[in-house]
Amino acid sequence: MLASVAFIAFATVLLTHLGGSGRVRTIDDLTQLVAAAFAGAAAGWAALQASGRMRRSWIAVSGGAFAWALGQAVWCYYELISGRSTPFPSAADAGFLLFPLGSVIGLWLYPSEHGAGARRRWLLDACIVVTALVAVSWATTLGAVAHEGGDSRFAFAVSLAYPIGDIVVLTMALTALCRPSTHRGQLVLLSVAMSAMSLGDSCFTYLTAIGKYQTGGPTDLGWVAAFLLLAVAGVGAATRPPDKNDVVPAEAANLVQRAAAATMLPYLPLVCAVGVLGMRRALGHQPDSVERVAVLVALAMVLVRQYTTVRENRALLDIVAAREAQLHRQAFHDQLTGLANRALFINRLDHALQLHRRDMRPVALLFCDLDDFKAVNDALGHWAGDELLIRVAERLRGTLRPGDTVARLGGDEFAVLVEDGGDAVTVGSRIIAALCDEFTIADTQLSMRASVGIAELLPEQATPTIDTLLAHADIAMYSAKRAGKGQLACYDKSMALPNADDLQLRQPLTRAVAERQILLAYQPIVRMDSGALLGLEALARWTHDGVRVGPATFIPMAQRAGLIDTLTDQILDQACNQLSRWSSRLGHDRLRVSVNIPPTLMSDSDFPNRVARVIDRHGLKRNQLVLEITEDALLEDLQTARAVTGRLRDLGTRLSLDDFGKGYSSLLRLRQMPLDSLKIDQAFLANIDFDPDAERFVAALLALGRDLGLDVIAEGIERTGQGHVLRRLGCRYAQGYLFGRPGTAADVEPYVLGRAAPFFHTPALSA
Repeated sequence: MLASVAFIAFATVLLTHLGGSGRVRTIDDLTQLVAAAFAGAAAGWAALQASGRMRRSWIAVSGGAFAWALGQAVWCYYELISGRSTPFPSAADAGFLLFPLGSVIGLWLYPSEHGAGARRRWLLDACIVVTALVAVSWATTLGAVAHEGGDSRFAFAVSLAYPIGDIVVLTMALTALCRPSTHRGQLVLLSVAMSAMSLGDSCFTYLTAIGKYQTGGPTDLGWVAAFLLLAVAGVGAATRPPDKNDVVPAEAANLVQRAAAATMLPYLPLVCAVGVLGMRRALGHQPDSVERVAVLVALAMVLVRQYTTVRENRALLDIVAAREAQLHRQAFHDQLTGLANRALFINRLDHALQLHRRDMRPVALLFCDLDDFKAVNDALGHWAGDELLIRVAERLRGTLRPGDTVARLGGDEFAVLVEDGGDAVTVGSRIIAALCDEFTIADTQLSMRASVGIAELLPEQATPTIDTLLAHADIAMYSAKRAGKGQLACYDKSMALPNADDLQLRQPLTRAVAERQILLAYQPIVRMDSGALLGLEALARWTHDGVRVGPATFIPMAQRAGLIDTLTDQILDQACNQLSRWSSRLGHDRLRVSVNIPPTLMSDSDFPNRVARVIDRHGLKRNQLVLEITEDALLEDLQTARAVTGRLRDLGTRLSLDDFGKGYSSLLRLRQMPLDSLKIDQAFLANIDFDPDAERFVAALLALGRDLGLDVIAEGIERTGQGHVLRRLGCRYAQGYLFGRPGTAADVEPYVLGRAAPFFHTPALSA
């Protein structure tokens, strides 16, 4: 605002000649001197506030402005003190000519995009601008200077230096506007300032060459405007907060739009050149050889620039197409085997069912599960299991027709979709036969069989849902597995499995998870010595159509339906949210909540990151969350489980081994896992109050836990007698109906907040 007011006042004095020519000359000379010095100071301030290339850029601009100010001081000496015209050339010209040098260096150093493509585009744009400006300058200024010559070769060289410097500065200014930058406002002001200075210099050079320049003319407005704009840019840069990144998110979209709009700027001088030459020709001035060559070279550069742009765009399109193909493959293909994944298979199965519904085309689904695959991982390692899966996938491909689809659904489970009337039994037989030949893995001969279940859909049958057809094939596969290894079974209605209720519950469960209908109940874990609350275990609860479905039913079902990751994340989020509320009301962070984690997540390398995010989102301390894992998580892939549990432990979360004693390898692998506590399965505690052998066994488990430095929690305690025995054996923590049944957060909140009686309300036990 101040710069605008100052410029308007100066322009008014200059154009109206207020006070006479002598006063106007004095005001003009001193205003130019002050404006240049002020611009140099503002640029210097911006340099002090910047760093790296930005600081060097502003130093160059500041140096150029101060050099111009020194030149103007010499000019003022001649005109205002000596009272005579400034000779040409003089020491003033040295200062004036240093300004274009500083400007060019400053614009060159100004931060912008990098890369060979960007530099190539900039060079071509610069060539277009230079040649077009040469044509314009030769027709207006440079040609006149060249024709006029000079009193000496040195004077002639100085005369030419002004328009040549102006051309270079204008080129840098216009091409700088085409470069994307987060400091675009300052870059625009700098470029406009340099352009105003170049125009002022060009007018000065032309008028000097023909002997008509006088101080106080309109030409001087360009110099003052240039320095005021430069000063505004410097002050803006100095007062702007520093950016941590080259492109801040809030400005990224606008930055791209501005850069796209600025791509036409290099062609503006060419349009001007053509217009100027056309106007001169209309006035009877034929273009000379310099003007014609300059325009032709500029047009040639435009053609090269367009050709380069087309090639770069084509290369970008090829890159985008390749990345889209790669992303599509990653999204719909198994990364290990290259087969279709579950998402692609479900999509094709859905399409096949639509064709069956519309055209009554037969469909068959084969569900294949490798027999004893776990033994390969245990004996040879996870890498050998992966290699075996790759070899199995290759053989499966060889058994199918081109129109059939084979997919790996997960683990050692494969599925085959047979369409267009293919014989599913024949395909299943070929699969079994293809796996009969032994595999060679790590110089070891392996024999691998597969159990295959078939669900056929004849034309006249009603079209089922995807989940129903998958469940039928799954039931048939388990029937084949019960019949022996390497067997084939076709689904019929007489088949039944414990998980056959998937047919009725899988879709409702999918909907319940999507709508976050799985809620939590909380059961207290107490200190045996005082009855004080140590923490609570969060237990998943689901009610469907008014009937409670037990976790033993819907948790495995969620695993089979691919919902277990989402469900676990929801349970963690609910538990941490409630724990955060309780901790806030208690005023401390000693309360803990335990959450059961499915074994499959112990082989998911991203699981620790998700745990960290949910804890941080609710503002908890990491050790307030206890993750309970079962021994199954340690049996499948010990190496991966150790890596995942190690990362969880590094995060600060506590790890507890649930149902200790029910598995096969806990004692062997217990010391290899970063555990904090053990939970003795209730099967070992059921008879400890009247079975001495059971009591001795539990005493041994408690001693083992103490020797390993682990907290031991007894679960499933229902009778006072069990509590007495555990206290006598030195058990520190317990959980069970004796201390509290699972309840909603509202049910257990009085105990959590200390508003109800202690859990040891039974006199016999509290004694």
